[in-house]
Amino acid sequence: MTCRRLMRHLPWFLLVLVAVGCRSAGQSPVRNNAPDIRRIHPAPGTHFVRFQQLDEGVYKGSKPKIDADYEFLQSKGVKYILELRFFPWLNAIEKHKAKKHGMILLSRTISASTNEPSKKHVDAILCLLRDKRYHPIYFHCDLGRDRAMLIVGLYEMYYQGKSKEEAYKEMKYYGFKDSWTLAGLKNYFEKHSQQPVSQYVPRCTDREPQTASIRERASSPATDLEALADISEPCR
Repeated sequence: MTCRRLMRHLPWFLLVLVAVGCRSAGQSPVRNNAPDIRRIHPAPGTHFVRFQQLDEGVYKGSKPKIDADYEFLQSKGVKYILELRFFPWLNAIEKHKAKKHGMILLSRTISASTNEPSKKHVDAILCLLRDKRYHPIYFHCDLGRDRAMLIVGLYEMYYQGKSKEEAYKEMKYYGFKDSWTLAGLKNYFEKHSQQPVSQYVPRCTDREPQTASIRERASSPATDLEALADISEPCR
């Protein structure tokens, strides 16, 4: 009787083992004593995550949502917020919040899908981040994880001398996903990180005249910040 009972319940036991195994396999590995970057906020009361100072006057993270986020950016002296998204014109709410806190929202196109983003779009973002007339600047995508971390990885290789391996390790630390749905971002990184990387560094001098005119308008007290944010940059 005991053996019969065991045989009768064996399928259910195996089913439980399979379910547990699938759940474990689906979970991403966690390093021992590693902080959960998704839960670390740059200051008490702030909402955004994955905050990082990439360079002097250049910060990145997730999308600011509450007043405390904007107030923290103010404490860093941030004057410009650069939003990275596929449809950059859908930004009325963030534009209003940025203006309320004395900052200008700029939006730039970059896709995150199975297709690679346009090099023209990526170069325009990198050139804007390198233009010190916009510093201090904070750039973000929704989560500060995929679009933003691709830009971080390229920036670190092109301008800070990091190796491909070092840059990618940094990208993964902040949660960069290489799943098939975002394969275009990983493929772009792979394609544009071959040696010598200098061949991929964008030539930003051609964009300076228009950028300078925008900056001059921004420095004028009479400038309407909302109108300024609507100006299209080259290579948008």
